[in-house]
Amino acid sequence: MNRAELHPMKVIEAWPDQDCLNESGRSETILANARIVTGSECFCGTVRIRNGVIADISHGTSAAAEAVDMNGDFLIPGIVDVHTDHLEKHVLPRAGMMWDPTSAAIAYDVQIIAAGTTTVFDSLTVGAGASTERQRLLPVMLKGIQQARAHQALKADHFLHLRCDAEDPSLLDIVPQYLDRSDLRFVTIMDDGPHRNLERFRRIQVYKGRSAAEIENMIAANKASFARNQFNRTRLLELCRERRIACASHDDTTAAHIEEAVAAGSNIAEFPISMEAARAARAAGMTAIVGAPNIVAGRSHIGNVSVRELADLRLFDIICSDYIPASLLRAIWYLPTMPNGPSLPEAVAMGTLNPARTFGFPDRGEIAIGKRADLVRVADIEGPIVRSVWLRGRRML
Repeated sequence: MNRAELHPMKVIEAWPDQDCLNESGRSETILANARIVTGSECFCGTVRIRNGVIADISHGTSAAAEAVDMNGDFLIPGIVDVHTDHLEKHVLPRAGMMWDPTSAAIAYDVQIIAAGTTTVFDSLTVGAGASTERQRLLPVMLKGIQQARAHQALKADHFLHLRCDAEDPSLLDIVPQYLDRSDLRFVTIMDDGPHRNLERFRRIQVYKGRSAAEIENMIAANKASFARNQFNRTRLLELCRERRIACASHDDTTAAHIEEAVAAGSNIAEFPISMEAARAARAAGMTAIVGAPNIVAGRSHIGNVSVRELADLRLFDIICSDYIPASLLRAIWYLPTMPNGPSLPEAVAMGTLNPARTFGFPDRGEIAIGKRADLVRVADIEGPIVRSVWLRGRRML
């Protein structure tokens, strides 16, 4: 798998769990009788956490008086969700109704933790091509996250993912101010103009409720802006390369789109939306990211390829929640039930270890000695249910 070359992670100090101190005064938690899912196997065992780090993993049951009895529930690494735009729904719950951004960020964060996600990329749109309302929200949402973090009100680790709309004439005036942020880990270049795929463009606009006349006017206007879109894409990729920021193509439909992305220097394909594009991305050695709602529903809500079909051929590497935080864990649980699907450890890695490795988080994403104790207790009750979440060994849920 090709991985983005990123700047080194900043070291984050572990938070001590004052509820459980051993004789030496060190923070320690024991999680016993769990079905532990590592990167390669699932077995009954015990995990010992010391000062926010996994200190020991053992097979078999434990009767230690101080242990937390997991009663056979699964223990998986904390989910690393590299794309969710769910914050928008908290800041703008109804059209024209802007909510307090700090309150919205805190509510969103609680939902993220409840979904089993301990590291999240807040996916925010730059550029008004998709929605002028979204453009207005960008600084508001960033302020909300900043204020919530300043008040130590966030439970999950939050990083920034910018979704940059190449159709916006002012994109290169807006985006540079965000590219040097320490929390920025990922940039996606979106270009949903009709020049990419005319049939798909018409279908999506009909889905959005636009009339035939409106759609034809949009197609005519795009002919004049095609050169600008290409310039925006090329320059943004240059800016990201200069800063060693991972940069992805988006909604690739054809093999030609993948070839264009690779030639421009991108090694991540976010949401390949046809079998042709997914095959081409795999052949090119790109890291492919797909959306969990598609897996859970068994189809795309706008007529793109079913990710279940891609799963049969192992044509993706990372699963993100896209727009439903709870969908990621359900997708992980579904995949091993497919006749040709991945094993549970492989599926779990798609939402934990693979994104951690791809985006430069060597300290998390798997249950292994020396890794951060970001852990999720999952009960299987006609599907996965999150019972508890630990972040750096501290229980958050």
